[in-house]
Parts: sequence; structure tokens; C-alpha cells
Amino acid sequence: MNQIEMLHGLSKVEQARLLGKLERISYQNGETVFEQGAAGDSMYVIQSGKIELFTQGPDGRRFSLVVLAPGEAFGEMALLTGEARTATAIAVGETVLMRIDAETFIELVNEKTSISAYFIRLLSKRLVQTNHNLQDAKEERARQFAAEFRVLDPTWHKVILRCAHVPYVSKRLILRELNIPTWEEGLRANPSVGNYVKPVEENAQLLAVLPGARSKLIELYGATSDAEGRQAWMETVVADFVQHGEIGHGAYVLAYAEKWENLIGLIRQKRDQLERVDWNIIISALAQCPEELLFCDFSLLLAFLQECVKENPELGIAKLDAALGLRTRYFSDDQTIALYRIGAELCRQHHPAKSLEYLNAAMGLSQQTAAAAANDENRTFFLAKLSLDGMKRNGLVDAAGKLFAKNKLVTSLSVLMAIGCIVFFSQSAPFGGLSHQGMAFIGVAIAAVIFWILNIIPDFIVALFMAMYWVMDGLVKPEVALSGYASPVWLYMLFILALGAAITKSGILYRLSLYALKAFPSHYRGQLWGITVSGLLLNPLIPSSSAKATLGVPIAQTISESMGFADRSKGAAGLGLAAMIFYGFMAPFVLTGSYTNVMAYGLVAGDSTLSWFQWLWYALPAFVVFTIGMLAVILIFFKPKAPARPITKEVIDDQIRILGALTREEKITIAVTLACIVPLMLQPLHGIDNAWVMLMGFAVFVITGVLDAKTLKSGIDWPFLLFIGIAFSFAEVATQLGVADVMAQATSEYMAPFMTSPYLFLIAVSLLSFLVTLIIRDDPAVILLVMSMLPLAQKMEIHPWVLVFVILLSTDPFFFSYQSPTYLTAYYSTEERSFTHKQGQFIAVCYAIMVLVLIIACVPFWQMIGLIQ
Repeated sequence: MNQIEMLHGLSKVEQARLLGKLERISYQNGETVFEQGAAGDSMYVIQSGKIELFTQGPDGRRFSLVVLAPGEAFGEMALLTGEARTATAIAVGETVLMRIDAETFIELVNEKTSISAYFIRLLSKRLVQTNHNLQDAKEERARQFAAEFRVLDPTWHKVILRCAHVPYVSKRLILRELNIPTWEEGLRANPSVGNYVKPVEENAQLLAVLPGARSKLIELYGATSDAEGRQAWMETVVADFVQHGEIGHGAYVLAYAEKWENLIGLIRQKRDQLERVDWNIIISALAQCPEELLFCDFSLLLAFLQECVKENPELGIAKLDAALGLRTRYFSDDQTIALYRIGAELCRQHHPAKSLEYLNAAMGLSQQTAAAAANDENRTFFLAKLSLDGMKRNGLVDAAGKLFAKNKLVTSLSVLMAIGCIVFFSQSAPFGGLSHQGMAFIGVAIAAVIFWILNIIPDFIVALFMAMYWVMDGLVKPEVALSGYASPVWLYMLFILALGAAITKSGILYRLSLYALKAFPSHYRGQLWGITVSGLLLNPLIPSSSAKATLGVPIAQTISESMGFADRSKGAAGLGLAAMIFYGFMAPFVLTGSYTNVMAYGLVAGDSTLSWFQWLWYALPAFVVFTIGMLAVILIFFKPKAPARPITKEVIDDQIRILGALTREEKITIAVTLACIVPLMLQPLHGIDNAWVMLMGFAVFVITGVLDAKTLKSGIDWPFLLFIGIAFSFAEVATQLGVADVMAQATSEYMAPFMTSPYLFLIAVSLLSFLVTLIIRDDPAVILLVMSMLPLAQKMEIHPWVLVFVILLSTDPFFFSYQSPTYLTAYYSTEERSFTHKQGQFIAVCYAIMVLVLIIACVPFWQMIGLIQ
């Protein structure tokens, strides 16, 4: 046993125990222990005899690696790496092996440091030895290859060696060089040529060296020829292709040799003679060309991109993005505009959203160029400059939307306040009719509100931790804490968000906006009406007010620039504010206008559902009052001082033409949207829950690929869905713990003076909402207001929808810019050029007044239809 190195370092007892676990196996001379490529579940130690390890090459020939003597181990690599055997092991003479299975091996390595050290030394030794053997084997194979090649007819030597330096050659050139009539006849005379050169599968008129032989031939060629000879042969091959009109093949040979200037020169010289088959090859060749050479020849770059539209859009997009990244170095404004336009064509089929970005970047740059020519009477009108600085805008919106600046002091104080609330309410004696569980619920709810106000961590994380506290403190069972995720309303919100993501991805809204604007007169008032109507028509299709504002306000800014309005002038502000209002602030008037609508009504509906048409019917008078009132404010107070330059319809036609025919995604999106919206409107007739209607649309989008994996991940607001699931649970938990009743009693004391009339009550709710949003914004504000006001509305026999509708209208004011994400998105979407904060504040006051006016105007209608008793 002393000859077995692996056992050195073990005591006699340990050696005896180990040997008792090992299986002894005898092999005769030449018998195989295991084959290369086989699965390995054990290793071996040689007790007597020898083992030779072989590796097998691609051609089936074996090469000896090493001969192992008694005491040495082998086969351990398969156990260490889990991969197949890397060599074949064959017994030399009569041999006895001790087999170590995987379980025993792991035990030894883990428990015996001396054995671990042995394997480390063994692997290092094996690595060095293997490298030496492989090098020897490589040299041996090279000698064998050279010897076999020299046996070939000497007339073929030079030709085959030359062919190794080009991707392929024409068969006619080889026949001419060898002076033989046909390739088949040459093969019959020299059959072994087929081991080195064969016709290309895609084109039998081309010959190429086999991949396995190319590197070896290049090594041989390096010993027999110089660079000038290789250059001369490459030129001969290219000249042969060009002479016979196969310019694409000639270009590819030049690209293979990295002769880029020659390649560009050839394409310039023969561009008029290029056929479709040539361009297919040239696209691959130019894709490898250094950017500094390709970008310097703009006409060639443009031709390359135009061909990529037909043959390889993804390659074209990659090269275009690289070009645009260096636009200031290589391209003029006019050339950049042309690149943006070709980018729209490249992306139109599979990346419609990106296509619109390119198209609108071209429009915006064209406008800037036109603005520089003050006397140009034919300024081009372009629509819809969707911002390519989205990340910058979102950052500005996020920063401007914070009530308090985030710093260590604010964070520390908020955390202390939150912890203090939780400790105080959980440890204090119950008061106000609350139970111990209710007190704990109030404490963690106030702590959550503190975090929501200061926006230190994301809202959904706060909500999830709140649910975790409910369960861990024993307030409710997990199924109650997470009951919001089992609600059909939650599923409905998921599906409607998916519908909005599909609509946005398809780009259909941009096309619809163009058609809507085209239908209205070209003067200021006509385009103002166009913005209003297009915003109202598109309002039900995207459940995000900020997303709609991002679409509408840049359109309005583009129109104002085309009419000659200065930035932030009355004309520009009128169009921009109209777009902000009618694209971004009309969501409460239709069920699908915002996911917040569904969320808010889901908090109070219980088993009562509301159809799309019912929601629209209940909100219709308010919609009319609000629309007429806000449009009148804009027409009166934002009337341009100077006449606007009229817009020509031909430009809009040109933009529609650039968009081309409806894409497959747009067609599917239109069909599915209509197939969803119509059943939502007719829900009272068929009785199917809205969630299942939207599920069918969602399934069609996924099956057809309109909603791909990327869009499902990034296009749906998953953090909001996580937040809202807990919000639905919040209502259930508050009811179970009796907190809802206590809140109703507490708020009724303060609201008692306003509960004598539905007019006073609803106006008070609206004003309270305006005040709450000074501190708490977005969905948390809606949740708190709905939960606290609902019991009072029920006492006054006011339908929950009326309360929800008033709160939705009143929780997105923008007296101060930080209050409303929709306002901030609209403001920054045009890089602050559409209107000023002062102009926005004026509209904010008018907005608030209009909300109060429509409440007063609609109470009689709501009473008439039974929503208010």
C-alpha cells in the first residue's frame, strides 16, 4: 500500500478502512477500462499492472497521452467536473485496479485534507503532462498532414495552398490554373484532392478549402511562399469574379482579406452593375468594414442600410445605431435626417415603437433646420416629436415630484417616526372603540403613509412589508392579507395594463393621432379642436395618464412650432395645455382611461360590478361640462396675439405615407382592442365579468406575439400591480378588524357640517382631496380618501361610484408642480418649451374650479338616475 501516493498521510487504520470500501477489478492486456466520451461515475487507483491513456482525434485516430504505473490514480476528472471522460483507458498487461465510486470520492475529499492536497498535485501534474503530450500530438499530426499532402500530384500543391488564403474561388479559375477540362476529371485523376478542397454547398461553381485543413495548409504555405504571392493570388481571384460579373463574390474576398479600401472602391466603381444576389453578399462584407471608412462614404452607407431593410433589418439597425452615435463627427443635419428615416423603415416591421422614435427624431431635427432659415416660407410641418430623451425627462419628473429632498436626516427621521407609530399603537391601550388588533393596524398604516409621503422606498415595497406585518403580528391570516391578488378586479387590472402595453408597442396611437389632426382645419382653433378630439378618442385606449400626456403634448408642441409660435407663447401654451388636459386629465370619465379608476372602484364595489358603458353614462354630463369649460378657458385666455401660419395637409399625408400600410401588429391590436372594448360596453347584456373578457384579449396578444416576453416584463407596471393587490387587501383587513367603522365615526364628527346636503358633502370631499394631495399623492391618496369617505357616503345614500369619481377628479391637481406626475410628464416632455409653470398654475386653478362646477351641475342628474337618494 505504500506505493499508493493517495494514501500517504492517512493512518494505518484509515488506510485499512478505506481499502475495505474499494472494489478490486482485474483487466487483461488490451482490455478497455472506459472510453473517451463516456459518463464517469468513478475513478481508479492502479494496484498492479499499467494503464495507458489515449485521446481520439476527429479523424478517429488515437494518440497516446501517458502510461500510468502502479500506485497512480486516474479517471478523477469526470468526478471533479461532472463531464464525460476526456480519454480512453486501456490495460497494459494484466492489471488490477481499485475502483472508488463518487460517494466515497466526495467523502475522501471533504474529510481528508491530505487526499485533497494529493488531487491538487495530481491535477497540476496531469495538466503539464497533457499539454506536453498534446503539443507532441499536434506536431505529429502536422508531420503526418505534410507527408500526406506531399504525396498529392505536385501540380495541385500550389493551387490548393493558395486557396487556403481566400474564402472561396471560382471553379473556372482552378480549371484554368490546372489546365484541366472539368473538375470531375481532375478528381478522378487525383481522388485525394477531395480531402482538401470541395465545392461550396450553396453554390457548386465555387470551391473552398475544408475548414479542418485550412489552418494546416496556411502553415505549410507560410513555409513556401511570401506575402506578395498571397496578395497576387487574392487579386487574381477578385479579378476573375469581377470579370464574370460576380461582383458580390469579389467584394466578399476583399472583406475576408480585410482590404477595406479596395472593397469600397470596387463597390463605388461597380454600383450600377450590382444585382440582388451581389447585394446579399455585399451586406455581409460591409458589416465587417471599419466604421471610420464606411461612415465617410454616406451614399454607400445609405445604400447598405436600404438593402438591409429588405434582407437583414437587425444588422441594419445595429450599424445605424453606431452611425447615429457618431453623427456629429461624420454627418450633416440633412444626412442625419436621412438616417433617421431609413431607421424608421428598418424598424417598422418588428420594432414599431423604435420606428416611431426614429421617424419623430427626423421630424424634430427637420424642424430645427427649418427654424434656422428665417425667410423660408415653406417650412415643413412635421408631427409628433416623441422625445428621445425619455430617461432624462423621467429623471426630471422624479426629482420634481418629491415633496422633500431625500437625504440622510429626512430618511432617519422618517424611519424613527414610522417605528414610533408602530410601537405606540401596538403597546398603548385601545381607544376610540379600536381593538388591540385594530390599534396595531392603525400604527403600521400610519407608518406606511409616512414612507409614501417621503417616497424613501418604492410604494409597493412598503405595501408588501405592511401585509407581512399583518400576518406576523397575528392580525389576519395570510389568505386575508393577500386576498387582493385573488380578486377578479386585480386580474382585470393586469389584463388592461397588458392591453395598454400592446397598444403602445404597436404604435397605432400615433397613426390615429395623425388621422384625427388631418380631419380638422389647419388654423389654430381647428388644430385645438383636433387635439381635443384626438385626446378624447384615445383616452380609453391607454390606461396611463402620464403615457398619454407624453404622446399628446409633444404633438401639440410640434404643431405650434409649425404655426410659427414662439416657445411658451400664448399660442404654444394653449395647444400644449389643451393636449395635457385632454390627453392626460380625462381618464376619470371612462372606465379604461386609467388603471387607477379600476383600483379605486375595486376598493368599494364588493360584489357590485360596473360596466364600461355604465361608467360612461354616469360621467357623461360631467364630461360635457368639463370639456366645454376647459376648452372655453383655453380659447379665451390663450388666444394667440399674432395670426398662426396655417398647416398644409400634404405634410400630414407624407407622414402617414412614411408609416406605410398597417403592420400585422397594428391590425391585430385594432382587432383585439375592439373585440375587448365592445364586450366591456355591452357587459350588462352578456353578463361576463370584465376580467375574463380582457383575459381573452391578453391571450390573443401573447399567442400572436404582439406581446412578447420583453414587453410583458417592461411594458406592464408590475410594481403597481404588487402595490394594488395589497391595497385591495387593505380594505378587507380594515373591515375585519373594525377599523373601517371607527374611521367612519372619527371622520363623521369633522364632516358632520357638510353631511346635510349631497352638494356640500361632495364639494367638501373634493376640497379635502385637493388638500390631501399637498402631502400624499397618487394611488396612496386615492386609497386613503376612498376608505375614509366611503362610510359617510353610504350614510348619505350616495352611490360608491359618485364618491370614487369625485375623488379621482380631485386627486391629480397641479397647483404645485410636485403634486401631479401627469403634469410633470407633460411639462418635461417638450423640454420645458411648451408652457411655463405660471401658465400651468393658471390652468390648475381653472381645473379645480371646473371640478367643483361639474359636481354642482351633475348632482341633479345623479339624483335623477338614482345614484344619490
